[in-house]
Amino acid sequence: MCAQRFAAGGSEESSQPAIGDIDVSLVDNLVVPASVHDLRGRFVHVNAAAELASGRSNAWWLGRHFTEPLPPDARNVVAAQFRRAVERGEPSDFETEFIDADGRLRGVRAQHLPLASRGTIVGILILAFDVPRPPPTPSALQREPRLTPRQTEILDLIASGLSTSDIAEQLMLSTETVRNHVRNLLLELQAHTRLEAIAAARRHGLLAPPRLKPPGEPPVTRD
Repeated sequence: MCAQRFAAGGSEESSQPAIGDIDVSLVDNLVVPASVHDLRGRFVHVNAAAELASGRSNAWWLGRHFTEPLPPDARNVVAAQFRRAVERGEPSDFETEFIDADGRLRGVRAQHLPLASRGTIVGILILAFDVPRPPPTPSALQREPRLTPRQTEILDLIASGLSTSDIAEQLMLSTETVRNHVRNLLLELQAHTRLEAIAAARRHGLLAPPRLKPPGEPPVTRD
């Protein structure tokens, strides 16, 4: 069933039904987080409850795609539910997860409801209900990084304190090639600096723990 009750009471004279026919302000009366989307999935309007739940304002959401707050591994499944509502006019009810403004992964029960104007689906109303979840483990938040043998070799050398030029000389590579490998391994480890990469690699068991140094010996890390 389409959520036709949100259609504005305009005339029948306009040529084609469109999302503009929907009085989106009516969702503001809902106490549950609600958002209106065009057929491409872009945010048209979110109510105050959705602003509060997501930590983002209506102005921030406008024009963004509904999959943006979803973790990557959930996007295809949720997108399929959205297409079902658009193409078949069938509402859907399912559980998934989203990432709020604080970076927390939260459970949510979502409903995708087709919005119709003059018998034509013009948008989708998404309702969100809280689903309590136990605190996720780090492995549930992100996939395990996968480094190539060359990236692992360079990571070991970085952890040993070698600079880019030192690594290039030892591996007989150009400094630009080494920089490319470093950029790729930082991306894979979701790190911004070499120190973050070393810490992340040790968390994932990709590097041995650092040796116990004598008191007062500073760590050696160079760019």
